[in-house]
Amino acid sequence: MVIKVNLLYLCQILKFHNFNFYMTDSLDILIPVFNEDEEINKTLALLLNNVKCDNKLNICYDYDKDPTLDIIKKKFPNNPKIKFIKNEATGFNGALITGIKRTNGNSVIVYMADDHENHNLIDQCIQKFNDGYDLVCPSRFIAGGKMEGNPIVKEILTRLASLFFQYFTTLPIKDSTNSFRLFSRKFLNKVNKFESKKGFTLSLELTAKAHRMGFEMIEIPSVWIERKIGESRFRLFKFLPPYIKWLFFIIQTSIFYRKK
Repeated sequence: MVIKVNLLYLCQILKFHNFNFYMTDSLDILIPVFNEDEEINKTLALLLNNVKCDNKLNICYDYDKDPTLDIIKKKFPNNPKIKFIKNEATGFNGALITGIKRTNGNSVIVYMADDHENHNLIDQCIQKFNDGYDLVCPSRFIAGGKMEGNPIVKEILTRLASLFFQYFTTLPIKDSTNSFRLFSRKFLNKVNKFESKKGFTLSLELTAKAHRMGFEMIEIPSVWIERKIGESRFRLFKFLPPYIKWLFFIIQTSIFYRKK
């Protein structure tokens, strides 16, 4: 009895000091939201009904009056698999960083609130994770993957970035800018600092750092269809500089840290 009480007390201390302490094999799915419409419920229903592995859906939100929260709570009242996490900062990257810190599964997946196509990939990601990969990268640019409906300039730049990383760096994946990723907790615990502030670059930052540290990663085919309901929050020229930062980081890794 004393040992059990002391163990629980130790766990509380570790959580209080923000240690990423975990005891289960569960998956935490992080879903950043901001003023979403009813389409968020379709995303959640697809995940709840199709993902077989032990998982938790973590809704990462910016502010308490976000209507997304009421939309979800009305459709899924008191669902034990849905958890709400308030962003300690603001924006997409802040939501993910808070989600990583406030969850304790031994793997984390970043999933988009309007993604209705890739729910069936979650269990595939976990299978690859169980095979020993610390990053599983769903890819639009390998056989079986596709990207549809993007503005032409965004699509051209996205594909050019992919080709550049593929042919001029040692990064072993073809879809470098996709935020949809699985990261192992083992890897996340090795990241000393999360640096991404603007745009949607946290997944790229983590992929770049995992590559430099030598963690194993693999791609599986995925689909992205640009949202038709609502408005995309991606602003190409506003968010381009943060992507360029990690581009140079990966180039530096390829020259000084790793060889083809």
